[in-house]
Amino acid sequence: MNEPLGLLLVVIFIVSIVLLLIGATYIIMVERGFIYVDPPDLREMLLAEEKFRGREERTSDEEVGEDLKELLTGSFDIVYRWYFTANEKAARERTRGLHLILLALIMIVLGYSILPFTVE
Repeated sequence: MNEPLGLLLVVIFIVSIVLLLIGATYIIMVERGFIYVDPPDLREMLLAEEKFRGREERTSDEEVGEDLKELLTGSFDIVYRWYFTANEKAARERTRGLHLILLALIMIVLGYSILPFTVE
């Protein structure tokens, strides 16, 4: 076996295994961090309704309904923006992991293409 090429093969395969593991870890961590958005808590909604009804001026059911609709719209807007930002970050990390896996596979192919030159 040709000594420098054999050493090169060992290094290529070790680096490719490390890249495969790192890429897989990126993808697993992204999937573990999947975002689940809970609906608003009913108790909090009831407390908000009590605050709206407890104002000094007399409020009708329609006014309280409008205030609750504004509260829900604002809270869902905040959650949507948070979800969108986290989803964008997850897509970048998933792409990075896939690039590392592809690089590892290319290195393995490169190692197999060098393999015939190592045999004497």
